[in-house]
Amino acid sequence: MVMRIAAPVLFLLMSPLLTAQGNDAAAQSELRDALANFVLAFDNLDWEKFRLSFSDDATVFYPRGFPQRSNGRAEFEKSFKVVFDQIRAGKTQPPYMDLQPRDMKIQVFGTVAVTTFHLDDRIGFLNRRTLVLNKTKAGWKIVHLHASEIPLNEGRPRPVADIK
Repeated sequence: MVMRIAAPVLFLLMSPLLTAQGNDAAAQSELRDALANFVLAFDNLDWEKFRLSFSDDATVFYPRGFPQRSNGRAEFEKSFKVVFDQIRAGKTQPPYMDLQPRDMKIQVFGTVAVTTFHLDDRIGFLNRRTLVLNKTKAGWKIVHLHASEIPLNEGRPRPVADIK
C-alpha cells in the first residue's frame, strides 16, 4: 500500500524538477541559436539582422572609441553604424570578420540569460564580452552588451596592478 502511494507522490514531487531541466535545455538551445545568428549577422555586417538582435531599450558598453554607455536603440545604433563602417573599411563582400566566441558560458534565470565569452579579435588583448538577454514573444533579445578588453603580457593578462 505504501509503495502504491509513494511512487505517485514521488513523481509529483519530481515533475517540476524534470520540467525545469527540460525548459533549461530548451532555453540553452534557443539561446545558442540566437547567439549564433547574432555573431553571423555581425560577421557579415548584416545591419537588419544585427539590430533586430537587440531590445529597443538595450544598453551597450563598447571596448574602445565610445567611452559612454549607449542607452536605447537610437544611441546604440548610431554608435554601431560607426563601428560597422570602421570594420567594413573598403571591403565589399561579407564576411567582414570571423568572430569565434571562446569559453562561452550561458546562465539561464527564467526569462533572463547571461552569456559570457572571449574573443581573439585584437592582437595583444584579451577581449571579454557579456550579453544579457531577455526572452520575449519574438525570441531572445539582447538587453545589455558589455565589451571590455585587457592587455596581454606574453599571452597572459597582466596583473591588475600593471593595468593603468
